[in-house]
Amino acid sequence: MIIVNLLEQHRDQAATPKGAFDFHLQRIKAVIDFIATKDETLGGNWYLGGDSLQDALQYDVFANGAISKAAIDALKADYGHGKKIDRPKALGIWNGRQDDGATAIMSLMIDTGIISNSVDLSLDEKANGLSRLGNYKSVAEVVAKVAELYHSLYVTFGPRAYQDQQVFDDRLGVSWMLYLPHVLTPAQVPEARALIPVMRDGQQQGTIIVSVTDEVFDVNNRAHVKAANDIEIRLADQDLLPRFIDL
Repeated sequence: MIIVNLLEQHRDQAATPKGAFDFHLQRIKAVIDFIATKDETLGGNWYLGGDSLQDALQYDVFANGAISKAAIDALKADYGHGKKIDRPKALGIWNGRQDDGATAIMSLMIDTGIISNSVDLSLDEKANGLSRLGNYKSVAEVVAKVAELYHSLYVTFGPRAYQDQQVFDDRLGVSWMLYLPHVLTPAQVPEARALIPVMRDGQQQGTIIVSVTDEVFDVNNRAHVKAANDIEIRLADQDLLPRFIDL
């Protein structure tokens, strides 16, 4: 089984209250609603994670198109009282599917203080050379949606296993695609197979750098890995590939 990840980091406004579970779940609902248009297994019920299968199917996150009161109450019981309200929180939700190629898990880190908050979407993929989210243009639409909703510091998408093959241990990897909040040109990244602008309010807020366009990125394909590696080197040479410590 192949696991792919969409990972992003962002900083919420300082005025965002601690333990604003409804706010964070409402925003991730917009992401889920969008990815469900790409793959029907990503629609339907989503549940709060738990220590057992029974626990992990106990609380629907959404009900009648809104955030479930039962889910909010459960989160408040875990995090929303005493000193816990100010601490960093890890929220896990999943789509309740256990069949191969249909499972999806969202992990949200919130209230992290000086460290960036994050969203991590993990998808099981079938080994058939296809992506559940579609071709590179379709996947880029998802990356762009996340970047727009979260004002992301970056968004990356690709096989989890690529982390072991990226060039720099202390910097981001490109993998299949990487969003950066910069306007980038082909002259700056000639190794990219595509540069897709991400717009907000009629202006470009950033660029999605795509390493492979003719097929799904395969971490076992040396040409794919080399394409992503070459982009990382090019970006790092221009100080455009962020270090983790700076995020």
